[in-house]
Amino acid sequence: MRKLPACNTCVRTGFLCTNCQENLESGKITQFELDLAKDLLDLEEEKFSYLKEVTFYKAIDFEDVVILVVGKKDKLRITDELKSWIKQTYEIDELIIIENTKKPRPVIEALIAPYKILSLNEIFLATGDIQFKAILFKKDVDNILFTKEELEDLILELTGNITRIEFE
Repeated sequence: MRKLPACNTCVRTGFLCTNCQENLESGKITQFELDLAKDLLDLEEEKFSYLKEVTFYKAIDFEDVVILVVGKKDKLRITDELKSWIKQTYEIDELIIIENTKKPRPVIEALIAPYKILSLNEIFLATGDIQFKAILFKKDVDNILFTKEELEDLILELTGNITRIEFE
């Protein structure tokens, strides 16, 4: 793999260097990410050689849903076979793959798929900060996997942008 949440050596051996240990203790990386990264490295050698070209930034374990953040265009490389393997191995119901970006639109679209965004607006605050307001269809509210608050938190964690979600 091109990039992992921790050092390649730390992931392979399971023994963390000082930097990776600090990241684990501070919550920048999780044990789940380390375990998944190790499994992906093993799979790269055994079964899925295309993983050499994939960048793995982050994994968010959200109850029965896992959000996997990968590099640009890596979403297309990940096969259904690998997705099934991850779901079975980690006993998860839903796997969402998102490309690493600071833009909220692709992140929101991935989190609410197959549903659509009604509109996304930039809000310029007097402080000079920029926030976003995403309006989703009210008819989809019960079908989306996440609550309004969970979506806002996930978008903030994934993009660094404060985004308010509303339904109309």
